[in-house]
This record gives sequence, C-alpha cells and structure tokens, in this order.
Amino acid sequence: MDEEVPTWMERVREPKALAGIAGLILVLVLALAWTAWRWGVAEDRYEMMEKKAGEGFLQAPSSTRSVRIDPRQSRIVGIDAGGMPQRVDLMIAAVTSNHERFRVSLLRDDGTLVLHADRMVRDSNSDLKLSFNTSLLPNGRFRLRIEGYTRGGDLQPFEEATLQVMGR
Repeated sequence: MDEEVPTWMERVREPKALAGIAGLILVLVLALAWTAWRWGVAEDRYEMMEKKAGEGFLQAPSSTRSVRIDPRQSRIVGIDAGGMPQRVDLMIAAVTSNHERFRVSLLRDDGTLVLHADRMVRDSNSDLKLSFNTSLLPNGRFRLRIEGYTRGGDLQPFEEATLQVMGR
C-alpha cells in the first residue's frame, strides 16, 4: 500500500522547518514563563494596594511647608517626607514674557506621570503655585517639567527642575 505524502508534510520534515518550529515553541515557553512571573508580581502589588486602601492612601497633612524653586538656578530641590505627612506648597519662579499660561508636570525619574496641572497662571510675583501632600510621593527622584503655552495654544518647553524625596 503506497500512500503519497503531501508536500507540506515533506517540508515540515526538513531541518530548517524543524529548527523554526523548535524556536517558535521556545519563544512561546519563554513568553508564558515571563507572563507567569509578572502575574505573581501583579498579585503582590494588588495585595499591597488592598492593604494600603485599608489604611488610606493619603494621610492628612500635619503641617505646611513652602518651597521656592527657581528652575533656572537650582536644579535639585530636596523634600523631606519623613515623619508626619506635610502639605508642600511649591512656588515656581516663571519669569518670562513669552508665555501667559503654563503646564506643570511632576514625573517620576522613569517618566511616569504623577501630577499634572494644566493652564496655570502666574501670581503677582510671577510664581506658579502648586500644592501636594507628601504621602503622595514615595522616595526617589522626580522631574518637575514646566511648559508654556504659545499664543497659538501649542506647548513649548520652558524649564525643568529635579525634586529629591527622601525620608519615607
């Protein structure tokens, strides 16, 4: 009894095809292993967030501290978040005649957006005022990016400063 083997089966039996199939299986196994590992990390974070939700995410500030930032001069500003939470009032010097409105973004060092204030207007001292609770920020470096709106409504980079949060 002679049976004819289809051509696609003959191609699968070739060493190139077998190596390709083995490579594909290896990639799939690695992808599944990576997904399983990340699933465990996600479950740990979920448990941590549930615990934190029971305690409360933001704690009431016990005091207020004003911090003056001139992004053109001081590039790193330290904020001590140890002990009781504080309300930090940032006064950002924005002396320019090119912009009337500003966007201020607080980003983690890896670029993740933490806080965003849009279309801010300066006060009579040419300062942008932004307040936040220190229980919002974990330890680490944060970038304070200030962008100005042009007359056409487009954003233009203005200045950038770095905040160093420590003590938590």
